[in-house]
Amino acid sequence: MYAIIDVETTGGSPSQDRVIEVAIFVFDGERIIDSYSSLLNPKRPIDPYVTKLTGITNEMVKHSPTFEKVHERILELMHENIFVAHNVKFDFGMIRQEFKRLGIDFNRRQLDTVNLARKVIPGFTSYSLGNICDSLGIEIKDRHRATGDAEATVKLLQHILANQSSQKYIEIELNHGIDVDLLPPYLSKAEIEKLPEDAGVFYYKDETGKILYLDGSKNIRKKVITDFTKPADSPEKVRMYELMRNIDYELSGTELTAKLLAHRELKKHLPEFNKKPRAHLFTHGLFIDKDELGFVQLKIHPLDWQSGELLLRFSSKAAANKLLAKLIEENNLHQWFALRSRMKEKGVMDEKGMKSFNINMERAARRYLYKQSNFFIVGTGIHPDENSVIWIENNSYKGYGYFNPELTEATPENLREVIKLDEDDMEVQKIIRTQMRKLKNAKVISY
Repeated sequence: MYAIIDVETTGGSPSQDRVIEVAIFVFDGERIIDSYSSLLNPKRPIDPYVTKLTGITNEMVKHSPTFEKVHERILELMHENIFVAHNVKFDFGMIRQEFKRLGIDFNRRQLDTVNLARKVIPGFTSYSLGNICDSLGIEIKDRHRATGDAEATVKLLQHILANQSSQKYIEIELNHGIDVDLLPPYLSKAEIEKLPEDAGVFYYKDETGKILYLDGSKNIRKKVITDFTKPADSPEKVRMYELMRNIDYELSGTELTAKLLAHRELKKHLPEFNKKPRAHLFTHGLFIDKDELGFVQLKIHPLDWQSGELLLRFSSKAAANKLLAKLIEENNLHQWFALRSRMKEKGVMDEKGMKSFNINMERAARRYLYKQSNFFIVGTGIHPDENSVIWIENNSYKGYGYFNPELTEATPENLREVIKLDEDDMEVQKIIRTQMRKLKNAKVISY
């Protein structure tokens, strides 16, 4: 038996946001045998973006029941049914967190109609609920509302079940390949089963909710299962295993945003079993300027230096000098310095020679920069109808955010508005540069 669920929420974080609408259809594979839907009072403001997307306002939910008031009805409908949703990681995460606030450990087997549709009916360019239903001729009566989206998901599941190969893929979805014998002694299998196969940050926690360890990954469940494929092999890991009681997570959309979020969370929480992050405050920079004769020169100065263009920032003068020496060596700049010295000694300026000198200096220095100085990296979002975006300006990381491309045109002006500002440091720059080498087909919007 299946319980097809859709929720609308105040935002995208299970740990911080709340459910504002829920719809559940109990489906036996052929027909709907029970259903429930309601607006819910989240006891907190709804994000204006959510109101624009769903049409649900603070006034509409003001006199609606809270989740606590309806949770018994939801449990009744769920019973031992398989929890089904389109992008189940999000809906399950939100529902589970609501129950967690009530002191209830909610765990169910899960099926994601996004994953099932990709395997059973491959070949479509998009598997967002709106696009796949449109491709299959399934009408969505009230898009971005819980009842309308849940009804459409029922019809999509019915279409999937009609395919002879569906049972094989359903069994694969429900089997997580977890070796229970290797799990920490006080960690249940259900803690693994709830984890999504998507990018984000996961948190190992003790019985008080204290974070013991965290990491970012492009596939949370796969990474966690990999962590538990062999016994604890050090005293530190044995101790962490003894303390572990549950695993929490936050979705990010892409591996890059997962790594950035993990770095931010690491600095904030300083978990006992993570390596302590080093201070990476920027103090010095590599500046490009011209001397009195017009020759390009590369100099290391404190960041408040007022002359020239700041190219790269460093956590110390020694780190800056190390890279400058590497830059000179790798680009064979010594011969150009010798040419400049000869021209200065003779007092004869060779314009062609000076031009070549300056071109080589600029090229050598800028090869360590991004291809553009100001740009946005657009990737997949937390939800199927959403994109993530990372902002770089003047070669510095500014932050990241999310937007719905159906509602927000991806212009620099609009993308700045959805960014949540974050701190830049040398580790962040390393993360971005490493991930960008992997993102061969990333959409980059420069300005």
